[in-house]
Amino acid sequence: MSLYYESRITRQGQTTIPKDLREKYGLEEGDEVTYIDLGAQIILLPKPKNPIEALKKIKVDSEKSVEEIKREALEAATQAAIRGE
Repeated sequence: MSLYYESRITRQGQTTIPKDLREKYGLEEGDEVTYIDLGAQIILLPKPKNPIEALKKIKVDSEKSVEEIKREALEAATQAAIRGE
């Protein structure tokens, strides 16, 4: 399995998630994904089956900067989505 994939966008704005990634993350037809615009890049995440529970598991240290908190929240949401939570 690769760490780098490319995909072309169709006229309708659609793209295909590579088979290796669909299998790795258990993505099937009809599953929902979330796009996060970070300004310089876009992140695609499988939508958690239970978003409230995924958010409850995010730990935040109030001594950190907003950017650090954003990075931690994104990482926690990514991990929760991977686990299907």
